[in-house]
Amino acid sequence: MVGAYAIHPFRSNLMLNNEIVLDTPEYVGYYQKARYELLNLAANTCPQRILEIGCGAGANLSEAKKRWPSCHTVGVEARADAAAIAASCLDRVILADVRLLPNEAFAAAGFDLIILSHVLEHFEDPSAILAKSLNWLGPNGQLLVALPNVRHASVLVDLVFHGEFRYRSSGILDQTHLRFFTRRSAQRMLEQAGFELMQVVPEFGGNKSKALNRWTLGLAEEFAAYAYNFRLARA
Repeated sequence: MVGAYAIHPFRSNLMLNNEIVLDTPEYVGYYQKARYELLNLAANTCPQRILEIGCGAGANLSEAKKRWPSCHTVGVEARADAAAIAASCLDRVILADVRLLPNEAFAAAGFDLIILSHVLEHFEDPSAILAKSLNWLGPNGQLLVALPNVRHASVLVDLVFHGEFRYRSSGILDQTHLRFFTRRSAQRMLEQAGFELMQVVPEFGGNKSKALNRWTLGLAEEFAAYAYNFRLARA
């Protein structure tokens, strides 16, 4: 074990995706996949203290450690098996529902970088998580947020032509997603939470989505992007 591993004492009703089983390809994709495109948004920074809320098995923070070897990595994760894996490679892991962590949970100096990678859509009130993030962010810190795009063509085709809005075990219509966002609604939520948008980058999945965006010269971006990556600072 690399760092401290703590279990927060309060019980939680946070809904977890328990259909995704440890040691399966689905688990690797869900909990052990680094989001390189998101981390690339912080390429011109040199963060010393990084917090990830919903760190999974620690893939993002492990990649961050490779990019910034001197950084101190802290992860918060609600699923016990993922948190245990993360504890083997991060400086500190807290097994907890972030909603139950007090504002005083971390040092007053704040974090240089906070990561929310495909996390906010799992909460009834994502604004509350953003409020905590703003509280824990250092004066010159940055926030990275990744959110799935419900305006993606795959969702619209099923909805418009087949009358279907069918939840799945993972993806944009993950059965544990409680909130859905387009690029505009996501940006509005982030700005209303007290952040200033510095950069937004679409993320494309398969070749069909990339081709759709290319063929339309970017005009169909909001239908081709399966997710959006945001870089923000204090407003």
